[in-house]
Amino acid sequence: MRSLACLFCALALALPPTGGWAAEVVLVASSFPKEILSAYKKAFDEQSAEYRVEFVNFPATNAISYVRDRTPGSRPDVFWGSSPDTFSALKRLGLLQPLDGFGNADIPPIIGKLAIDDPEHFHRGQALSGYGIMWNKRYLDARGIPVPAAWSDLARPEYFGHIVMSSASRSSTTHLIVESILQGAGWDAGWALILQIAGNCATITERSFDVPNSITRGRFGLGPVVDFLALSGKYSGFPVDFTYAWPSVITPVGIGLINGARNPEGGKAFIAFTLSEAGQRLLLRPEISRLPVLPKVYETADRPADYPDLFDITRSYLPAYAPEVSESRYQMVGALFDQSVTFRHSELVAITRTIHEVAKRLQSQPDADAAALLDKARALVYRAPIAENDDLLARKPLKTRERIAAIAAREAEWARQTDRNLAAARSWLAQANDRLGRRP
Repeated sequence: MRSLACLFCALALALPPTGGWAAEVVLVASSFPKEILSAYKKAFDEQSAEYRVEFVNFPATNAISYVRDRTPGSRPDVFWGSSPDTFSALKRLGLLQPLDGFGNADIPPIIGKLAIDDPEHFHRGQALSGYGIMWNKRYLDARGIPVPAAWSDLARPEYFGHIVMSSASRSSTTHLIVESILQGAGWDAGWALILQIAGNCATITERSFDVPNSITRGRFGLGPVVDFLALSGKYSGFPVDFTYAWPSVITPVGIGLINGARNPEGGKAFIAFTLSEAGQRLLLRPEISRLPVLPKVYETADRPADYPDLFDITRSYLPAYAPEVSESRYQMVGALFDQSVTFRHSELVAITRTIHEVAKRLQSQPDADAAALLDKARALVYRAPIAENDDLLARKPLKTRERIAAIAAREAEWARQTDRNLAAARSWLAQANDRLGRRP
């Protein structure tokens, strides 16, 4: 905890004040990259004589414990982030203050099908986040790989070895993408697709930022990301592009006042600035490239010609996405992903390669028995780690410590089952290859 606190302090101090040391500090906790934080610090400090903003920056997965473990009066003033699960948890734990009668009247409460603010006003929507697939145009063109349009495309054999993604247990972005697939496709079909995509991945990174960075550099061809990480590269001139993949999820970027804030009035001043026209216009900068929630900002000449259309993307998003469901099984989904993917990725990749090879041989060498063995192997390798009605998922939400203990008690069981599934599938694929090898 001490080293983590030192990191927060170092990152906060790395952003030098511009408003003078006499100004009162507003402390904002956020997981956003430095390009966003630096731009908002400069703009806010320049227009405020009374306050200057400083940031503590850390992964969204640590946000709840960071806020909860500090006593009232020593907490940050504002939390600002993309994860609806985090805001749901902060609200449930009583760590946010309501913002009744506070905001920008020009920001509509609903855009397309999407509610922008928390219904009880414990947090406001400051921007929108969409999730989809980013790719490097030069990489795909050089290899003749088609541009994807949906998550299901990433399971196809032509993408094998060209995808990069991060772990759902270490990245709130990847967790939300995984949840959007589970909720959009259903538990069993969703896990089947997630495992097929993971089997096509060249690597599983520890940080979500490593995914767009690797794609931009051309180390890998494509991968799942939050929209602004791809769009900021695109509008900064890099050879990358992005599509909102189905099941598409669009969520508000939340901003809220922390209960027990050190400087609540300063926190309100910063929140008001992010919702103002000046604060919304900052989102269109190439290095930020987020989706404002103030519609008139899209009419500005600063907006790139092919910038995403606010109303188009909110009409087509997944309306059934439930952040409260995601929050209730957050640790479970992360642990299941690790046992099925992260800790056994090399084995998953090897068996996925064999599945693709056997399927390709069957195209030129039809064999009903070999095809049946391939189907059995696929069904076992890409099977949901546990049933959706499993007691650990079905019971009422546990306290964090109880849930972690319950998950830990089951992880060895999941690991053994995954190993048995992979071993059986390898045997069936070997039999299928033997049959195809004996054909004239």
